[in-house]
Order: sequence, then structure tokens, then C-alpha cells
Amino acid sequence: MPRIPDNYYVQWFFETESEPGIADNNYLGRNSVSNSDIWKGKLSANKGKLTISNIEQENIGTFICKVKNALNYQETRTFKLIKVDVSMKGDSPVTPGDTLSLSCKVEGQTQTQTYWIKPSGIETKTGEFNEKAESQHNGEWTCVVKEVRSFKFSVSVVDFSFESKHLYTSTNLPLTVSILITPNKFLKQILSKIKEIQWVFIPKKDGNKTVLLTLKNGPWAQKGPQKGLIFKNFTKEGNVSLYRNPAKEEDRGSYNCSITFTNGIVLTRTVFVEVLKIIPSPGKKLISGNHLNLSCSTGGTLDADIKVQWFPPKTSSQGKAKLSSDPLYTIPRVGTTDSGEWRCELQKNATTLTSAVIILEIDPILTAWMVVTICGAAVILILLLIVSVTLFRRRQRKIRNFRHRLCKCENPKPKGFFKA
Repeated sequence: MPRIPDNYYVQWFFETESEPGIADNNYLGRNSVSNSDIWKGKLSANKGKLTISNIEQENIGTFICKVKNALNYQETRTFKLIKVDVSMKGDSPVTPGDTLSLSCKVEGQTQTQTYWIKPSGIETKTGEFNEKAESQHNGEWTCVVKEVRSFKFSVSVVDFSFESKHLYTSTNLPLTVSILITPNKFLKQILSKIKEIQWVFIPKKDGNKTVLLTLKNGPWAQKGPQKGLIFKNFTKEGNVSLYRNPAKEEDRGSYNCSITFTNGIVLTRTVFVEVLKIIPSPGKKLISGNHLNLSCSTGGTLDADIKVQWFPPKTSSQGKAKLSSDPLYTIPRVGTTDSGEWRCELQKNATTLTSAVIILEIDPILTAWMVVTICGAAVILILLLIVSVTLFRRRQRKIRNFRHRLCKCENPKPKGFFKA
């Protein structure tokens, strides 16, 4: 822009400097704009600034700005308004595998160089782009007119949206394998281009592939889901997520979601699920003085950048010392103060990925129930002993009485024949 003096006079012309101009204003308060057919209601001026609204083809051309002051100092600047055509062939969103055609050109100026900047930041060689659509093409493109300026242009390619390739949960928390079909605002058009959606699960334990869910178009027919997972109608929000509350150990593994389009292209996304669990050995219910091992496990080896953090109950004596960051935590002799909620967390770069909880029950060596049990057993033994002695004495009396009845004769004679 030209330098505007304090006592300024500014005039604007279109194409030529012939009077009258299309706008003029000065420091004395004059401010007028043209009301001719092509400029009516479109111009506003303020010092050296000219604003044009609702531009049409007839408003495109060369603008001349003349600035002078009271001493007749004069400066002239020329501005050229050009029309840049930015367009895409075909409907939006673009199905992966279909041709993505973008055009960026200056109308009437074949010599002016143009090019595109992709969402990834990579530049194309020209303003014409024709390639098979991929997920990486989704996003904001920039049409650049070399040595002039740039223009933003949004491209929508059908894709999956998910939070992370690695999902961490625990047996105390829900499992949500979340995948969305994007862009959501074009969901109705996208559904007509989808042939089939399928979820496949490969467990971490044995690697045996299982088809969890199959959805087929025309009309939509659903088979599954398997393994007790929950799946809701996705045709409203494009949500093809799987859900369970709480998660189970058997949910560990990779979840593969694939979309087959009517043009034969298949989009695939995989989410790896880790389910954390605290495993107590020998168990959750112990007697004071027992040895205890607590294992914070995902069923495999943790990555080197993932740390374990243990949190004992507030009453536990273990909380007074610095707890080990090892997945296996050992207490040589548990006490009643160790009863309560134990928690372990998986942390990465000071961010908590997930946590698991277990409640321990530690009884004293002799509990009231144990005393009652021991006393009860002692009473039973005493009663059994008394009964046994009583029965034994009665038996002895019966034997003595029987012998007495057999021997009443003082001089018994043998029966039979005797010689006189």
C-alpha cells in the first residue's frame, strides 16, 4: 500500500485513470464510492484501503490507487485482482480407490504457476492433481499461486477414525474398541458405497482367528457379535465400535476392522488391546504372616518405555517405603494393615494408560471364628470321649454278670454215665 500522509487525498480507479474514479476520500471527511451498476453496494473506502464485497466476474481487473497531499505530492500504485479457480471433480466424500481430481488455476493467465500443498505438507508439481484417493489425502489442501497468495481447499476421503493403535484397559474397566467412519457429515452417502464391514479378533493367547461381527449391505444384515461383545446400530453416527463392561482377560489381542467398498477397495484398521489384571498368589484371602506375591500383568512382556506404579491401602505399612516399579510385588509377611484396595497403574511418559484394582482380606492368626471353631471341636472331642468311656464300662458290667449266672453250683458234677 502507498504511504498515506496526514493531509491525504486518495482516489481509486478501475482499469484506467479516467475520471470519475470508483472511490475517493480525504482528510477533510470526504468519502464517496461509485454507485454504478457493477459497483452498487459493493465498495467501501477508508484512507488507502478499498474493500470490495460480493465480487463478480465484471469486478475482476486492474485497480489504480492515487495518493496526494496538500503540497501536491503524488504516488500511484496498481493492483491486479485475479480470479483463481479451485475445484474438485466428482462428489464428496471420495471413496478410497476412486480418482481424486483437483484443479488450481488462474483464469485467463496460463503462464502463472500454480501448485498444491497436500495435508501432509508435500508440494505437487502443478495445479492439476489426479491420483487414486487414499486416506492420507483427507484434510485441508492449499492451492498456491506462485508469488501471489494461497487458498485453502478441504478434501474429504472416506476413512476410519480411531484414538490409538494400542488400547489399554483392565478387568476393572470397560473395553471399548472405538472406530468411527469419517467424515460423519457424509455418512448417508458413504453407506451407499459400502459393501461389507467385518470385525476379526486374533487373541494374544493362542492366535486363533475369530470373526466377531459381519455387516452386509442391501439391506444391512448383521451376524454377531461373538464372545459376548456389544455392538450398536452404526447407521446413525457411523460408530462401528465393540463394547464390553468390564473387560476380560480373554479380550487381549488384536482387533481388525475392514470395510469393503463397492469398487472393490478394502480399508483395514487394527487396534491392539492390552487388558491389565492383578494376580494374587496364593490368593486374595490370607492369614496374617503369610507370604504374598502380587503380579500386575497384561499376559505378556511390557514395552521398555512402560512403567508400573503400585498404590497400597493408606493403612498398609508398605506405603511408608518406596514401592518397587516391578510388575511383580512381593510381601514376605502380610499383616492385617495390608487389607484393602491395592492398585497398580501402567504409565508412559508420566501419563497413566490404565489401572487395575484388587481387594485383599488379611485375617489375624486367631480370629474369633477360629477360636469358636477350636473350642467347638474340643467340646465335641470331650463328649465323644465321655460317651466312649461310658459305653466301655457298661460293656464290662454285662460281661461280669453273665459269668456269675453260669457258676451258681458249688460242687458241680459232670453229666453222663459213671461206674458205681
